Amino acid sequence: MYFKALPKLFYPYKRNGKTTRTVVPDIFRRVQLDRFFKFKQALLSYYISDGEAPEHVAHKIYGNTTYHWIVLIANDIIDVSREWPKSNEQLTLYCNDKYGINNSGEVHHYVMVSDKSIICDWDATRLANSEIEAVTHREYEEDINNNKRQIFLLDPKYLGEIVLQYKSLVK
Repeated sequence: MYFKALPKLFYPYKRNGKTTRTVVPDIFRRVQLDRFFKFKQALLSYYISDGEAPEHVAHKIYGNTTYHWIVLIANDIIDVSREWPKSNEQLTLYCNDKYGINNSGEVHHYVMVSDKSIICDWDATRLANSEIEAVTHREYEEDINNNKRQIFLLDPKYLGEIVLQYKSLVK
């Protein structure tokens, strides 16, 4: 639905030395749907389960996977591969790729035990006195990933109205 509503344009490309033109959606067209997404009462809080994709959320909330774009727009997500939470399996593969196989248990940084939001330098005395603790690469990446799980969704009663508004804006 998202791409079907976009205006079309002719895209020229060369094939076997011959220039050909084909009709494609204008994917660079951007619209702002602030009216709904700035009105907090039009949004519902939602927690993304492990392995749940935008299409799954759209089907569960709106009854149709084609409304996945509304899930993404409501949360200002442009790059699903970076901004959507990874499944546990994907996170393991990501950690192995980023830190090396079997290195996800190594220390990423240290935090204060009394306030885990305070990152501090390693100190043998403070570590021995349990004032600081290590955070592994895996724990660090899990925290980042879990913070992406809380999203907001447009209340389904506004779905028809936002689809009409979107179609009128992309013309």
